[in-house]
Amino acid sequence: MRNTRVFIETGLVVGDVIELDKARGHYLKNVLRLKPGAAFFLFNGRDAIDYEARLIIEGKRLTAEILAARPLTTESALSSEIIQGLGRADHVDWTIQKTTELGVNRISIFNAARTQSTLKAAQLEKKLAHWRGVAISACEQCGRAIVPEIEFHTGLEPALAAAAGCDKLILDFEGEPLASNLQLSPSSISILLGPEGGLTDAEIGLADEAEFQTVSLGPRVLRMETAATAALAIVQSSLGNI
Repeated sequence: MRNTRVFIETGLVVGDVIELDKARGHYLKNVLRLKPGAAFFLFNGRDAIDYEARLIIEGKRLTAEILAARPLTTESALSSEIIQGLGRADHVDWTIQKTTELGVNRISIFNAARTQSTLKAAQLEKKLAHWRGVAISACEQCGRAIVPEIEFHTGLEPALAAAAGCDKLILDFEGEPLASNLQLSPSSISILLGPEGGLTDAEIGLADEAEFQTVSLGPRVLRMETAATAALAIVQSSLGNI
């Protein structure tokens, strides 16, 4: 049976009793229909630990007694980053959800030349909160406790400058197969891809200058969100822990 896991933005200490906010209390009591004394797990994204808790219901007030700490082994030994051109909202959400499940550590999203609706500064805070919520939900489902870092860049150049991987790859049809072009044991890897319309020649040139190696996922044209997920799955299969 799958364990119930809930993210909470606070410090967690065995023996403490903590208050659950309205949204999490509603989820546990009314959606999952947990009864008083029911066991579930809390995590706060700060370390790879699940905290076993017991639900306490006192009228409308819900609290959780933290009973024990359980170290997790769900984080990949390979540090991975997806650098994704901003696409349609549902496609970006899908990319965040699936790559989080596959163990991504960092997701950098940027306004690309072929982005149809660029993200404005006034929208940024709300959009970042939404994306983080998507990643948190994916962590709750898949058993991860470390929430991936999500950043936004106004263009490709700052995204490339912030790339964290020691092995840097760009997805394009002209490259050699991804699986045969992976270093034997990189400690970190960055994978760059464009939005629905792909990257322009100028953007590919910028990636070349930043020492990104061109690789391919094969002859078929994959959707943006499929390409990101497939690429990370191949990398994790070869170098990580899938």
